[in-house]
Amino acid sequence: MATSTRTSVLDTVDVSVRRWAPRVVAIGLTYGLWYVIATMFPSDLMPYPLETLELTWDLYVSGQAFTHLIPSLSRIGIAFVAAMIIGTGVGVAMGSTNFGQLYFAPFVVIGLALPSVALAAIMRLIFGYTFVAPVVAATLAVVPFVTVNIWKGVENIDQDLLEMASSFDVSNLRLLWRIVIPNTAPSLFAATRFGLALSWKVVTVVEVFAASSGIGYMVNRTYQSFRFEQSFAWAVVFIVVVIFVEYLVLKPLERRMFEYRQDVDFDFGGVR
Repeated sequence: MATSTRTSVLDTVDVSVRRWAPRVVAIGLTYGLWYVIATMFPSDLMPYPLETLELTWDLYVSGQAFTHLIPSLSRIGIAFVAAMIIGTGVGVAMGSTNFGQLYFAPFVVIGLALPSVALAAIMRLIFGYTFVAPVVAATLAVVPFVTVNIWKGVENIDQDLLEMASSFDVSNLRLLWRIVIPNTAPSLFAATRFGLALSWKVVTVVEVFAASSGIGYMVNRTYQSFRFEQSFAWAVVFIVVVIFVEYLVLKPLERRMFEYRQDVDFDFGGVR
């Protein structure tokens, strides 16, 4: 009994080591590379990583980080939700009907090719320095990418299931909840992760041009006043939140949703 318990504990430790060791190594290499690059530039142009982390900590402790982090997160949340709703609807329409594919395809292609900087400039001209400009720009930028993921996911649904649902006169709403969503779950989750990641970037870029608050605004403001170490610190403020969301929200959710796939994952050197 004791041997079995000890083996179970060792297996748990082994799994944890295999899961976290690559991440620790990656962080260590990033820190070392940053340090080496910082030695090649003047200290007032590119700060050392420890100095940047100390400045970032001061921003959090003083509360300054939250003053601009909350507006950025609010814009990201609204844009992300709007993009997921619109992109999912358009993606389902494109994947399930020829008319939807023919009608929306040109808009999706244009949206995929349109640069975020161009959207930022256009939204600034239309809305000025308001809360709305980054939200609209991020929504328009994210929708095409979400649409493509959902579109391809719907296309890959087993046609026999759809024909069976049609023969039993299943309502569209029931078809959506019982067949479309479960069978497109991997594509939907990929669209969620990709849409959220793109929302971070676009909102930050637009805040540089068309906002009077937010992380992007502060990065630009400190850069223009030649406080480069502060620019790095504000960027790290955002990175901390991104890492928090990725590893404490998305990763556990992904493991829970796709736990049934763990047994068939490819094993490369013992790391899944």
